[in-house]
Amino acid sequence: MSEALFVIILAAMALGGTFMYLSRRGQIQPQKPDSTLYVEGLKAVLRGQDEQAFIKLKEAVSLDTNNVDAYIRMGNILRRSKKPEQALQIHRDLTFRQSLPGEVKQEILIALYHDFMELKDESSALKAIGEALEMNPNDRFALSARLRAHEKAGEWKEAAAVRRRLDKLDGQDSGRMLALYKLFEGDDLNRQNDRHRARLFYKEAIHLDKMCLAAYLAIGDSYYTENRLEDALRYWTKVVTFKPDMGQLVFERLKKGFFEVGRYGEYADALTGLLQACPDHLTARLELAYFLEKKGEMDAARDHYTTALDNHTDSMLAKLGLYRLNRALGKREAAEGIFKQIMKMAARKETGRFRCRSCGLEAETIAWHCPRCKAVDSFDSVKS
Repeated sequence: MSEALFVIILAAMALGGTFMYLSRRGQIQPQKPDSTLYVEGLKAVLRGQDEQAFIKLKEAVSLDTNNVDAYIRMGNILRRSKKPEQALQIHRDLTFRQSLPGEVKQEILIALYHDFMELKDESSALKAIGEALEMNPNDRFALSARLRAHEKAGEWKEAAAVRRRLDKLDGQDSGRMLALYKLFEGDDLNRQNDRHRARLFYKEAIHLDKMCLAAYLAIGDSYYTENRLEDALRYWTKVVTFKPDMGQLVFERLKKGFFEVGRYGEYADALTGLLQACPDHLTARLELAYFLEKKGEMDAARDHYTTALDNHTDSMLAKLGLYRLNRALGKREAAEGIFKQIMKMAARKETGRFRCRSCGLEAETIAWHCPRCKAVDSFDSVKS
């Protein structure tokens, strides 16, 4: 070996030893991958520039294959681009990596859930959600996804359990939704003709939400089916008492029930009480007017039809009521005038209206320059 070569080898050995020593002392650090591309990719994601983001993230993982977040985001971009199979492949490959932090595994499982849902594979999607909940029982997204699955499957008891967990996490009270779940359980029993047990569930629903109108209706309907008319009327009437503005839900029920028990006049009393609470309730006003008209109390009926029109000028039913009254009383000229008004209203309804795309303003005729928001050529035809 020549003397020059021997000197070179000794120098190289010395340099290597010095590098190892300084590395151990922390004075020389191994070079870390440059994160610039990754950051640029994230910025593109935030701007909604998915194509540019994918290019940057792909370049980032080519330099740093340990950047799991970049892989997750690439898969999400592919799914949004209607390539769920490729997204699934990326996210599924990540599950084979060892020693990933729990929160990263959780994010991968949520991404898999979205992939499977996009592929219409709900079974696999729910399996991914189940694994996510095993890792973190309080994951709000996973709980919400499971809740939606239970609701879709009609699994009301399970849905209630999940919703209570979410309520506990969020410090909320979903009494209304829990009441509806009880109602739906009762409906299942009612379809099996187990009316007594169904009513127990309906009453539990009312215990959870006093304003659960559907439960009052269901109990009344159940009693009516068993010919327990007084009990049916008692529950139907509560709808008018608790929520007068929703009284139209029970008008036909009350009319039929009071007629069958021989107390038809109480239907008018119920309508009158409702109108005292909600004077502008058009349906109740028209119901009472028609009731009085059929009884022959024409003046009282006219007053209600007129009041209805004072508050609801476009009510065709109110105008029809006045037309009938004038015809019955032989007032042909007045009836003819009202009939012409009805025809004009019908023509407008057939023709439709126009609505501004920008601000929602509605008008009977088209405008090329919106008088409210000043948008140009923004009106579209809207059928009634």
